[in-house]
Amino acid sequence: MKELIRTGQPIAQIAKREYVRFNTTPNALQMKLYQLAKSTNNIREWEGPKKVRRTKAQMAETQATTERGLTVPAGTTFEGTPKRVEIHTDHFRIYF
Repeated sequence: MKELIRTGQPIAQIAKREYVRFNTTPNALQMKLYQLAKSTNNIREWEGPKKVRRTKAQMAETQATTERGLTVPAGTTFEGTPKRVEIHTDHFRIYF
């Protein structure tokens, strides 16, 4: 892991690329790499891109918008327009 850090590549990019190799999640690997980077010496300067930019088409592919339906229990009525609705796994809240 320290050798990966010493390349100078941003840690977020390393974590997204190598998390399968370490059998963990990208976020867990990223936090571990940040911890190791504190005690790592001889980190080179990174010449590549610091952020990976995606086009709007690529972002639309990853954000598949599917509307979820919610079955309201029979006999539930309310009047007015809600300001906010929170949907949880076992209940929902309606704020007026």
